[in-house]
Amino acid sequence: MSNIFKKILFIFSIFVFTQNLIANEQIDVKNKLLDKMDKIIIIVQNKNIPISKRNNKIIDLLTPTFDFELMAKLSLGKKAWKELNAENKKKFTKLYVKRMEKSYSSKLDKYSNEVVEVKEIQQPKKNRIYLITDLVNNNKKLEIIYKYYKPKNQKLNKDNWLIYDVEILGVSILKTDKAQFKEFLQTNTIYALMEVISK
Repeated sequence: MSNIFKKILFIFSIFVFTQNLIANEQIDVKNKLLDKMDKIIIIVQNKNIPISKRNNKIIDLLTPTFDFELMAKLSLGKKAWKELNAENKKKFTKLYVKRMEKSYSSKLDKYSNEVVEVKEIQQPKKNRIYLITDLVNNNKKLEIIYKYYKPKNQKLNKDNWLIYDVEILGVSILKTDKAQFKEFLQTNTIYALMEVISK
């Protein structure tokens, strides 16, 4: 076997191995999301669970999958984020998470037997995966895209791949928050913003 052929075979084997790894990671991300959605649906369908307890159970399920700290940082913007000390960064992150919990909880109250279908998986970058899904009910579909990234180092009590943004019908939650916060901060302080989102 010539050296050139050996090199071609080696490169090809690496390519196949890499492609298999990528496919396996995509399937793993997909299965984890669907598994969590199934568990959430079971919780929501149980009318014997008080709403506050129901919401806590769901947040516990979702927390390992979402990078709330990164979402809080990106939504505030680099300049405003740098103005906060470590303590206030933690405070803003907690307020941001509470805000998301309220928003998610209000949507759960409107749940009526929808199911989640993954229709496409995209991987625009090595450390990015987009799960393109439909929320289906009575032949009506609502497109939701879950955007994941893979941290260089896995975070404590977190999944390997973490959601950093969600798009609903093409509207990014992260970009919407960032635009709203930026507009508010043009005439107000960060601390005033924290006061507003704490309510």
